[in-house]
Amino acid sequence: MPHQIKPESDEKIIMAISTHWIKYVLPTIIFIIIFSASTTFFIISGIAAKDSPVMAIVILFTGMILMYLVVHWFFHRLLSEAMEDIIVTTKRVIWIKESLFQIDDVRQIPLTNIQGVESQKRGLLQTVLRYGSLWFDTGGTITTDQNAIMTEVPHPNDVAREINTIIRQNL
Repeated sequence: MPHQIKPESDEKIIMAISTHWIKYVLPTIIFIIIFSASTTFFIISGIAAKDSPVMAIVILFTGMILMYLVVHWFFHRLLSEAMEDIIVTTKRVIWIKESLFQIDDVRQIPLTNIQGVESQKRGLLQTVLRYGSLWFDTGGTITTDQNAIMTEVPHPNDVAREINTIIRQNL
């Protein structure tokens, strides 16, 4: 069920962005490998059908179950990720992390609690693909506090700059 985040009367949405597309890479690789394995099972069962029909049926059935499971897992994963995850308003930053039937987290940080936002890009992959993390300094957080870190943010430097500008305007 979608989240019902109700804005305050004078609150306006500044930006709404989804996390970086890199989140789809690992599930896609896993899907391709397991889907290829199940397809290989189909080929092997066809080859084995002449010599051992019972073994061919077992291999075919195993391939079918494997394909069924990986296709459903993959599309469940895609549907779980297909929403806007980060919303910045004139009053708060909202981070939504959701996975169908498994995770339903909404984290809201009022802009009045944020002293600053830092962006981080670590490694060649994050630099080339232009994604990274945002760390929200709320006065009592440390840089490893998972409740203050948003991961897989596209163009984190731009997003941090925009949020810091909004914070300065609200002072």
